Amino acid sequence: MPIEAPVVDYRAPRRGWLGRRRGNRRAVVQRRSLLLLFSAGLARLGRTALVAGRVLGKAVVVLAVLGGAAWGGRWVIRYMVNSPHFRVEQIDIASAQHARREELLALAGVAVGDRLLTIDTDVVAARLARHPWIAAARVARHLPSTLHIDLVERRAVAVASLGALYLLDETGRPFKRGRMDEADGLPVLTGIDRDQYARMPEAGAAAFREGLSVIGEYRSRPGRPTLSEVSIDPHFGFSLILLEGGAEIRLGRGETSKKLARFDQILEAVDKEDLGGLPAIRVVNLDLDGGRVPVLLRGRDGDAAAEKPTGKLAKMKLAKN
Repeated sequence: MPIEAPVVDYRAPRRGWLGRRRGNRRAVVQRRSLLLLFSAGLARLGRTALVAGRVLGKAVVVLAVLGGAAWGGRWVIRYMVNSPHFRVEQIDIASAQHARREELLALAGVAVGDRLLTIDTDVVAARLARHPWIAAARVARHLPSTLHIDLVERRAVAVASLGALYLLDETGRPFKRGRMDEADGLPVLTGIDRDQYARMPEAGAAAFREGLSVIGEYRSRPGRPTLSEVSIDPHFGFSLILLEGGAEIRLGRGETSKKLARFDQILEAVDKEDLGGLPAIRVVNLDLDGGRVPVLLRGRDGDAAAEKPTGKLAKMKLAKN
């Protein structure tokens, strides 16, 4: 226990008559007793212990409350997870037209009776996205007992001939080997084989997207003959094959709208000149500069081998737009 410093009392010297000092200044040292110092130290120690005890008591109370809350929360969570009231009783699957429900449930790995609160919805959504028809999936719990699955399916807009028929989506990427019923009525894109696409998938997808753009431009005007095939050539561009008669419309690259407008004029001329209509056309080459468009007609007897242009339609002069 530290001992306090002695208290020094400076007392002024007495003065006599006429204000003169009498004697020297005196310093009186007063020392406290050891008993008083010990009592003061005990009092200070007691106050410190009391404050520490109050703080420690509050901390113990807070820790006890938090521990009780954590234990109670774990108990509540365990009860809810294992409770039969939170078991899966219904699985709703929305927006599924091509993917079968049984396939989706098997891929998702969920079933009626599973504990709803233990299902990882992100994992289930990732599993569903592996289905070829599924572009995106969102899975949500609807308490107390429903699992809701919302799907975004791909849309097949064409078919690519890659050794076999593969369905193409809007991005120009093949996503599934197509069955005949799935490919029915869709235009076929040819000219890129399987090996070429495997070596350069990004370039292949870009070529398919350009082909889809040509198809969209062709279909923008109602009444044009139905397309059967779009041939892609890396050097000469695009050619359209019509379903009726199999006529080949060589477009090349660029100015698609203007070239298709010329093709519309050729169709009108064929009808007016009574040349047999659309089946009479064999080849229309729109990928040439100048105002004349070579048109190759079939023979009058329907013989496709007649390649010599006939009539003034063979070199029809078209008005420039």
